[in-house]
Amino acid sequence: MSIIQLKLSHVRRITLLLSLLAFFSLCRSSTDLDYLNPAMTQVGCIEHEREALLQIKSAFTDDPRGKLSSWTGRDCCTDWAGVTCSNMTGHVEELDLSDASLSGDLSSSITDLKYLTYLNLAYIDFRYKKIPEFIGSMKRLTYLNMSYSLFSGVIPPQLGNLSNLVELYLGYTNSDAVYRISTELSWLSSLSSLHHLAIRKVNLSRASGKWLHSVNMLSNLISLDISDCGLAQLPQTLPLFNLTSLTHLDLSTNNLNSSIPTWLSNASSLEVVHISFSGLVGRIPGLSFQNMCSLRIIDLRRNSLKSGLIELIDTLANCSNGSMQVLHLQDNRLEDYLPESLGRLRNLNNIDLSFNFLFGSIPTSLGTLANLESINLFGNLMNGTIPESLGQLEGLHYLEIGGNHWQGFIRDAHLSNLVNLIHLCLSCSNQSLIFDISTGWNPSFNLFTLCIWDCKLGPSFPAWVASQTNLQVLVLTNTALSGTVPGWIWKLSTQLDYLDLSENHLQGNLPAVLTLKKLSYGFMNLGDNLFDGRLPRLRNISELSLKNNKLSGVMSSDLLGQVPLLFRIDLSGNMLVGNIPKKWDGMDRLEYIDFSGNNLSGNVPKWRGNYLEEMRLHGNLFKGSLPAELCSLSYLHVLDISHNELSGAIPPCFGKMIGFRESRKLSLSKLQYRIRILSFKMELIMKGNMLMFERNLPLLNFIDLSGNKLSGNIPEQITNLSNLNGLNLSRNQISGHIPENIGLMVNLESLDLSNNALEGLIPASLASITSLSHLNLSHNNLSGPIPTKNQFQTFDDPSIYEANPGLCGTPLLKTCTNPDKHPDKDHLDNSGVSEKMMLVISIVLGFIFGFWAVCGTLAIKRSWRDAYFRFLGI
Repeated sequence: MSIIQLKLSHVRRITLLLSLLAFFSLCRSSTDLDYLNPAMTQVGCIEHEREALLQIKSAFTDDPRGKLSSWTGRDCCTDWAGVTCSNMTGHVEELDLSDASLSGDLSSSITDLKYLTYLNLAYIDFRYKKIPEFIGSMKRLTYLNMSYSLFSGVIPPQLGNLSNLVELYLGYTNSDAVYRISTELSWLSSLSSLHHLAIRKVNLSRASGKWLHSVNMLSNLISLDISDCGLAQLPQTLPLFNLTSLTHLDLSTNNLNSSIPTWLSNASSLEVVHISFSGLVGRIPGLSFQNMCSLRIIDLRRNSLKSGLIELIDTLANCSNGSMQVLHLQDNRLEDYLPESLGRLRNLNNIDLSFNFLFGSIPTSLGTLANLESINLFGNLMNGTIPESLGQLEGLHYLEIGGNHWQGFIRDAHLSNLVNLIHLCLSCSNQSLIFDISTGWNPSFNLFTLCIWDCKLGPSFPAWVASQTNLQVLVLTNTALSGTVPGWIWKLSTQLDYLDLSENHLQGNLPAVLTLKKLSYGFMNLGDNLFDGRLPRLRNISELSLKNNKLSGVMSSDLLGQVPLLFRIDLSGNMLVGNIPKKWDGMDRLEYIDFSGNNLSGNVPKWRGNYLEEMRLHGNLFKGSLPAELCSLSYLHVLDISHNELSGAIPPCFGKMIGFRESRKLSLSKLQYRIRILSFKMELIMKGNMLMFERNLPLLNFIDLSGNKLSGNIPEQITNLSNLNGLNLSRNQISGHIPENIGLMVNLESLDLSNNALEGLIPASLASITSLSHLNLSHNNLSGPIPTKNQFQTFDDPSIYEANPGLCGTPLLKTCTNPDKHPDKDHLDNSGVSEKMMLVISIVLGFIFGFWAVCGTLAIKRSWRDAYFRFLGI
């Protein structure tokens, strides 16, 4: 056989062999695919994984929304909600159990899902059980979400074994005020694949300054959110910065008490920075934001930053291709001005610098920011004129520049091109800003909110306001308006939620019915004007002030009209007469009442509402006794019924008034509502002076019953009012002693008991009230030495004690016979001496009478003496 034939034969054999190998390989591949994809050989998912899912379901004891109701039958991959299987293998790869209504336990059977990569346990009520350690064995997981789930205890460090995790979310709901989960974060450093990390409302106080070192090991991290976790430190140095891929940073709502570190500038990829509500202090270093040309959002609000705004804006403006869109630095302590470089932030659309100490004027360059939609400079110290360049901002929706000291004029050019404006609020001081708008000017915008106060807008109403058909809020306070209110204002009020025309010179009669928009919680303030005539009926109004006008007549029962949700009403400073109708007794939603300074008479109404917080009936003609029903008003914390003609004793149940005994817990939203800028103002005599309370009124606890004809004793129970700040019982006919335990009123700042018929000693316990700063005990019948300890060392004005003939000691000229001892102590000492003396005298007299009764008889009668000696054998 030739060599060629041998080679061909060899090639044929090799070809045949390769063909056989290919055939067997194909057969094996087909067999492997059948093995790997059970869906080709069986119905439903893999049986042992199905059993594991059923075990997980059974561990949840409450499922009111039926989250797991579809978990029946054999095909868990297609029919079971929240379960996703691989198309290739049939294994369960994703499990989404997130549901706010689901509650129970997490079964350890979840670890039988060996191929699980995605696990979402968010919002589940786990009844504050500990986070199971077995989660740390599920090493294929790339996504784990346990945020807003009700776990508790320490986060198990076994989570550090999940080296394939790309996304990790842990934490609680924002409404939960208690940190129930804690950790120290050292286990984080092994999660090298992590891209997104969010830890919210987890107690990280144990992490100290080491938390940053652990996080810095995550070199692939893109977003980092560690908010509301009690972090107490923001390290200022970081030798090697590894977070070069970071684009989102959120450290809000912590207790950092640190300055902004300069190492932050190494995160040149950052797009979003949120470090609000975190106690940042000092200067904003421009170096911290150097080279951050990708930044879109900076949120540093609600901190204690003092300066550096100019440097920050200059630094951001140096980026030729800058992306800055949102700059929020409100509620800090910034003492800076706005530089012209602000106009170089071409993409800026929202700037909020309200509630700082900014000075200077608005830079004209602001008018070049074509993308700007919102400006808020409220509550600063800015002055100067408002530049007409603001009128070029056609995209502007929100302009809030009130609470400053602007000067000059507002003309058509300031407003003409603001075609998209829906919110306009501005104010100045002393009406130094004057509106000089052309007659017949018709604005191109249609506002939802118009607020102008402390500026000169009048004397007549601006006609252009009538064209604002979308208005919901209209405030024209202290704007020099005078004359009668045009009819279109009252017509406009039917679409308003908020109307404030107070502190002007408006006059004439009010319409028969005052009304706001239907189904709204409407606020109307027409106070401090010259309105006269009768009280109108009310409709759709929840808060009303008509104070300091010339309204007269009686308060008819028709006054209330259609106001089922009347919360606050101020009719003080008018000329109203007659009784308060009994219909007011049923207004159980009332929170605030001020009817002071009228000529109202009859009995004090027996308000039975559970919401009443502040009540002032000062300066009327009310008679009768104090109604005991006042004691049941559990939220009442300001009570002023002074200068009336009330008689009788102070009810002992006053000592049970919860609002004066216990600290009230106001939610943040409630407190913000009660201290809002456009709120009710109440005048109270506190510390001997008439003071105006507005934003701080919700925090005051005060009782004033002065200037009546009250008699009897001061009830001992009143000393239970430990949260009371001010008590005024002066100018009555109260007698008896000052309660001995008055020192229990530990928060008392002002006490006036003058012009009564009190007698006895000044209690020594009164000196223990260290908060007491105002005291008046004059014109009584008090006696004994004036205490000299603690606060009494500051009460050195003799008028505090004058017209008490029996008082002595500093600061009075009358000296005490034994000034070092309190009379109560002298009484005890004298009583003790008298008792001892009586004991000695009794013993001596007993001995004398006993001795002579026996011995004298023996000496006189011989027969008794002989019998006695015979008895003794003598």
